[in-house]
Amino acid sequence: MRNIPVDTSQMTFIAAGSPRPKLKDRTTGEIKYNADGSPMWQLKVLAQVEDNDAETVLISFPAAHAITARLGTPLTVQGLSAMAWEANGRHGVAFSASSVSPIEMRKG
Repeated sequence: MRNIPVDTSQMTFIAAGSPRPKLKDRTTGEIKYNADGSPMWQLKVLAQVEDNDAETVLISFPAAHAITARLGTPLTVQGLSAMAWEANGRHGVAFSASSVSPIEMRKG
C-alpha cells in the first residue's frame, strides 16, 4: 500500500488516552517492532485542523520507551502519513508518524 504524507502545519493534536504497545499478534501479546528494531506504539489522538471539528485517529509510531502522555496532553506529531487498507471485507485508513511527543507547557 502507498503512504500518503499528511500536512500537519495547520493541525493541533491532543492525546485522547495513553500510549500502548502496538501488537504484532494479539493472541500472544507479541509487540511489533519497526525495521530499525524500535518498538511500535499506538496513541489515540484528537486531531483538529484550524477551527474545524476534531477527529479521533489512532497513530502508530516508533519510540524506545512509552512517551508520557495522558488525556488532554498537547502533542507534536512529525512525519504523519495515511495508508488506506482493506482486509476480510473491512477497510479504513491507518495513520503512522515518525515521532509523537508531548509539548512541554511552561508555567508562569
